[in-house]
Amino acid sequence: MSNIIKLKETSFDNIILVKRSLMNLRKCYPQFSEWYDSKILPNLNNDSRRIFLATNNGEFSGALILKRTDEEKKVCTLFVNEKNRHKNLGLDFLRIASEELETYKLPITISDEAKSYFFNSNSFNFQTKDVKENLYAENMKEYIGYILYHDEDKYLRR
Repeated sequence: MSNIIKLKETSFDNIILVKRSLMNLRKCYPQFSEWYDSKILPNLNNDSRRIFLATNNGEFSGALILKRTDEEKKVCTLFVNEKNRHKNLGLDFLRIASEELETYKLPITISDEAKSYFFNSNSFNFQTKDVKENLYAENMKEYIGYILYHDEDKYLRR
């Protein structure tokens, strides 16, 4: 079972752990490192960006990065490492995202490479609104849409 913590600007070691652990995302998001350093880190202080780190026995399990501004609320990054998939960590991250963003309709873009995790899973109810080519990486499609975190029949709408 993973332990999930919200990082603060003073969580230097964990902030570096998240960045280093997500560097493989550069294949789909070549500017990942620059984005993390210029958009995420400076905005941890004003709470418009939020990082959640999941660890299991002290090892990186996954990360959730959220954007919450007056103009936009969205999931920037939802990543669970291979060893921790199919253990409900992704659902735990969705619950946190729903609480933090105060919505059950969680905006997210999903790369062509990651789509199988979101499209072929009963746990993620991803709805595609648009598909863009070359948005972040050359010759890569991005599926723009949202994840419905709850069952639409429930009265828990926001």
